Amino acid sequence: YAELPELYDLEHAGFSEDFELYLRLAEVVGDPILELGCGTGRVLGPLAAAGNRVTGVDRSRPMLDRARSVLHAQSSINSQLVTLAQGFMIEAERASGGPFGLVIFSLNGLMHVSAMAEQRAALASARRALDPRGMLVVDLLNPTPELLTTFDGRVRHEGFWQKPDGTTVDRFSVRTQDSAEQTIDTELWYDLVDPAGYIRRVRSGFPMRYLVASELALLLELTG
Repeated sequence: YAELPELYDLEHAGFSEDFELYLRLAEVVGDPILELGCGTGRVLGPLAAAGNRVTGVDRSRPMLDRARSVLHAQSSINSQLVTLAQGFMIEAERASGGPFGLVIFSLNGLMHVSAMAEQRAALASARRALDPRGMLVVDLLNPTPELLTTFDGRVRHEGFWQKPDGTTVDRFSVRTQDSAEQTIDTELWYDLVDPAGYIRRVRSGFPMRYLVASELALLLELTG
């Protein structure tokens, strides 16, 4: 993710459909709030702006640096309410500021823990980080057979954005899936074309592991 924080924010700038859910849950359950895999702070920003104490954990230093820069620049956010730390999802109980009223794996975050044993460990760790009256929220891809068949190794154009300086950004992907291991391997290419027509390509890739609803329910039961 070293070169992706700005591109990630550009890509997700218009995505806010999950904000109201988290804000309402924060009102009901209460803070402090821990987000595991917080990225550039897309979810933490609205929660902190509403006056909640938030902690974000991510393994990517560049993503955290971007989050710190963006969140601290927003006048609606009291920076004293925000704590950011580099770490792993399987170490949730080490996050400062707990125990937490709300622990969040947002936008497929748990899928980035790409081994079944580690997914179980991450959920168990989240349970230890929670207040006994707290709530865990997991937002995951629904791996329907129809969706999985689209991960067929073809190159797909997934989006087009424009930066303030006039640079255009196109994202292409190749995704393949292994139904036995429940994994999705992703390769991404971002083509950045400046106003003069010069192109620069940023390449990235990552594995993910999807979960079906019954499997997740069992894992939640096993991890308390």
